[in-house]
Amino acid sequence: MRYAIISDIHGNLAALEQVLKQIDETGVDQLVCLGDVVGYGPYPNECCEIIQDKADICLLGNHDSAAIGLTDAAYFNRYARSAIGWTARVLNEKNAAFLRQLPMTAVHQGLMFVHSSPLQPEEWNYVFTIDEAFDQFQSFEQQICFIGHSHIPIVWNLQESGFPKSSVALKVKIVKGCRYIINVGSVGQPRDDNPDACYGIFDDAQKIFSLHRIRYNVAQTQQAMRDLDLPVFLIDRLQFGK
Repeated sequence: MRYAIISDIHGNLAALEQVLKQIDETGVDQLVCLGDVVGYGPYPNECCEIIQDKADICLLGNHDSAAIGLTDAAYFNRYARSAIGWTARVLNEKNAAFLRQLPMTAVHQGLMFVHSSPLQPEEWNYVFTIDEAFDQFQSFEQQICFIGHSHIPIVWNLQESGFPKSSVALKVKIVKGCRYIINVGSVGQPRDDNPDACYGIFDDAQKIFSLHRIRYNVAQTQQAMRDLDLPVFLIDRLQFGK
């Protein structure tokens, strides 16, 4: 089984379309979306509709949750709050209903999927440090947990004894006796100093995870955001992958 795993689209239609085009050309068995289909970007309805049609599994992200009133927008910074308020106003009922029924976690064929973190996913915590990763590993039993949320791709691995180690390798061989938390980065708003859209492919037969980047028309998304008077900070950061 080959899985394409995407996260944090954030209403960026141009990025999503480029990623899905590359995935289609590569060929996979299932498409998994780890959440945050909306928020920040100018095309929340269009992205929701594509994910409803294409994704075999889709999870709820914190921006999705805030856009439908399940998470308090006070949790976000002022730029994100502004974009969430706009998203909530333009999101149609069909797509709001789609987001409302999304789960926070999923386990499929021995793999765990979650937007933020396996430990208390409703708290929308990040996994940035060794201590945070260690706590997360104690909260799930599967060998691999795929996450998004931070917009920064990283692989945490934990041997049977010891502390988690991190890497940013583009290809990872999954080995027996080691467990993994794999952040697949962001389709629509990367924050690792690389503006290219980011996603992962996991080949369960070969036990290989690979990270993929693809350029998209950043200027097109930025102009659409300007036309809607979305925050300048959110517009400018797309160009730099910040």
